[in-house]
Amino acid sequence: MVGELDGKRIIITGASRGVGYETTVRFLREGARVLGSARDAARLSAAERDFTALGSGEFASVVCDLERPGEEARITQAANQRWGAVDILVNNAAVMLSNDDSHGFLQEAPEVLERTMAINLIAPMRLIRAVVPLLERSSDPRIINVSSGAGTFAVMDSQGLASYRLSKWALNGLTMLLASQLRGRILVNALDPGWVKTDMGGPNAPGSPVESAEGALALAREPGRVTGKLWKNGEQIEY
Repeated sequence: MVGELDGKRIIITGASRGVGYETTVRFLREGARVLGSARDAARLSAAERDFTALGSGEFASVVCDLERPGEEARITQAANQRWGAVDILVNNAAVMLSNDDSHGFLQEAPEVLERTMAINLIAPMRLIRAVVPLLERSSDPRIINVSSGAGTFAVMDSQGLASYRLSKWALNGLTMLLASQLRGRILVNALDPGWVKTDMGGPNAPGSPVESAEGALALAREPGRVTGKLWKNGEQIEY
């Protein structure tokens, strides 16, 4: 049976756990060819065994720490060598370094904002810049930036998760700007995966990363030419 992503060449960062892991599983089941990255080599190797055991799609891994400038070249070189082009880039890797919901900027450690922005905003931008030439070799190129409901305008007056919240709001802005600049060339959209049970979301989250993966699949196969929007569960939502 041919899957809905059969043969699609897809990069997924942060593929070894959480939303990235489940999205990789879902895409592979739809016949995708996935290049997954993570910085924990042991964890990525364990995930790769799971992915291979699915018996569908094709998975390859790249160990890299995207917080470090230049590491994105590991991904682009691997994708170029394997495929020579990329159809979809999923910027999923992210951190929440202060998860106390009562903490604002003044209560967070001084380095939290800098590291959060480096990983959640600057690293995706560096990878996008590096992957665009490969995306432009695709007939239907797409960028999916995994954002968060915590980064929407409606909750910008909330006190907690300050650095994380700001980084995702900035990622939403980056999505809108790039969508405009790449209009007619590459679709660029953001995905709200919901509050789900992961290492980041915690055990009390109401949702599952399996549900997030369904949202990612819906956006990956969205038949329209909509760009620059925020999506959740296959529907557009407000930034």
